[in-house]
Amino acid sequence: MGDNMSSAGNILKMLIGIVILVAGVVWYSGIPGYFAGFWNELLVLIEGSIGLFLLFVGLIVAWMGYDDYKMDQEMAKEEKKEEK
Repeated sequence: MGDNMSSAGNILKMLIGIVILVAGVVWYSGIPGYFAGFWNELLVLIEGSIGLFLLFVGLIVAWMGYDDYKMDQEMAKEEKKEEK
């Protein structure tokens, strides 16, 4: 019984997600004759997000590199201790 409820809940979540996805597509593309859409606003949003995305990706990559550097230093110290 619990598996059926879990499956039903997952299907419901997928349907809600699909409805929200379709609403987003209609919001930006519009419905010909009824609603013009917001393509220009979508382009502005994407253009504004690219710089922020690059900032965070660069920060994460630099942090991972620094963390790898620290781990290599610690491993080298441990190897020296094991040799003694």
